[in-house]
Amino acid sequence: MRDARGFVLLEFLIVFLIMAFLTFGGVDYWVILTKHQYAEHLVNYYLQRMEVEGYLSIADENDLMAKFNAFSCPVQGIQGQRESQGAARVLRNPADLNASTVSLQVTCRPQPQPLLIGRIIGGIVPGGGFTIKVGGSALSERVSP
Repeated sequence: MRDARGFVLLEFLIVFLIMAFLTFGGVDYWVILTKHQYAEHLVNYYLQRMEVEGYLSIADENDLMAKFNAFSCPVQGIQGQRESQGAARVLRNPADLNASTVSLQVTCRPQPQPLLIGRIIGGIVPGGGFTIKVGGSALSERVSP
């Protein structure tokens, strides 16, 4: 009789631990997926603004970083044509579409750092920790400086 109770308790503990891990992992995955999607939406928004402006203005860059900080995902790096880096405006050139392309890529680090489940959605785990990298490119609509 005593052995049966101990065995049931052991089974319960094993099942409970597995269920707790799966539940916590699912919630962690959902949080990182949500942050990744929000980061993509923000980058697309500012990329559309870059289409009109010809580059990422200083005000837009500061606003972008503030919005990333607001959802606990501080920006680690921004790549693209930025006014703060002295980049010239990219103007629309129908003869050469490659010269008319603006691009934006943002790397951020979610806080707190997720479990390894975040790697499923394309997260990069270099020596410094888990990062999210999102970006894109579009044709500039700016006609004159």
